[in-house]
Amino acid sequence: MTSLDSATSVVRSAIAEVLSVPSDQVKPGATIADHQIDSLEWVEISVIIEEKLGIQLDPSDFAGAQTVADMAGVLHAALAAR
Repeated sequence: MTSLDSATSVVRSAIAEVLSVPSDQVKPGATIADHQIDSLEWVEISVIIEEKLGIQLDPSDFAGAQTVADMAGVLHAALAAR
């Protein structure tokens, strides 16, 4: 899984799982603030992604991400680098 679309799908799914909302409510252009993701939820999202993809990410890896699409870009880059 190295496509940006696939990374976006995984990120949206992880956020939806943590926030207990349908994944179609997590839009790529939505800001992190729109979803009111707190620090514990960042950790939970990272763990879900790790479990799904077998890649270790630290919540701080997403520190510069402003949108869901930004988070997907971080994941995509991490997958491409391994």
